[in-house]
Amino acid sequence: MNTKQLLSLIFLAALASPALAAGAPASALADAKAEADFDAYFDTRMKAAQKAMSEKRYASVREQVLELEKALRRVDPDYGEKSQWAYVLDFKRFALYEMGEQDAAVASCRQTVKVLAPNDWPYLAEFNVVRAARRACHNMLAYEQSAVATTVAQHEEAIAQIEQCFDTVSPIEDAAVLDNFYETRATVYLKANTVTKNKYQEQLFDTLVRADARKLALDEDPQFANIMKTPAYLIFKKEFKNDRKNGSRKTTDNQEST
Repeated sequence: MNTKQLLSLIFLAALASPALAAGAPASALADAKAEADFDAYFDTRMKAAQKAMSEKRYASVREQVLELEKALRRVDPDYGEKSQWAYVLDFKRFALYEMGEQDAAVASCRQTVKVLAPNDWPYLAEFNVVRAARRACHNMLAYEQSAVATTVAQHEEAIAQIEQCFDTVSPIEDAAVLDNFYETRATVYLKANTVTKNKYQEQLFDTLVRADARKLALDEDPQFANIMKTPAYLIFKKEFKNDRKNGSRKTTDNQEST
């Protein structure tokens, strides 16, 4: 239950008490009922979308979230209720991608990071879903950009997107929220490295070391496994471990959460 829903229930409970309900303006009662009605509608639609998602019925997911998007545009055109927008836009992105509509999914990602960025509250759990949606979108944007990049500038744009993903994290979130994105990060740096004469070798090694420390098994990919056997990488890994012991290097991407 998000903050808006919780406040609605508290407000309605207060109105039900004789001391408050008797003197409450009719407009306040109407607003409270409208908000409660919308939250109920939103919850019903999202549960249907979640069920369809679990059953991989992505066309149904898209239908549900597009209806919710239209409804949210009517009641919240300024994107104030970020957690509800985050659910809708993230489901939309995922459904579009799974249906093979990559261009639409990427466009949805650009919309999401624009309307949800980045004025959240780092110590408020309600915004965890907002950060999660933004991370997923920055990750997708990085992967898709890297896949088609032919110039240094395009690779640098992919790098900027994946680093935005890793920067979008709160001290109240566990470090594991970033685990799904190390593979994209390593892929982005590996591809950028091939066109920049090893400019990003340190960042690539750093990503692989961190992933290895978190037991993410990136070495199951042959291209990463080969890199992780090279003398240069093994030297970097040894130095990384030494830095972790003496505290001279930040050794996690979310230091405060571990």
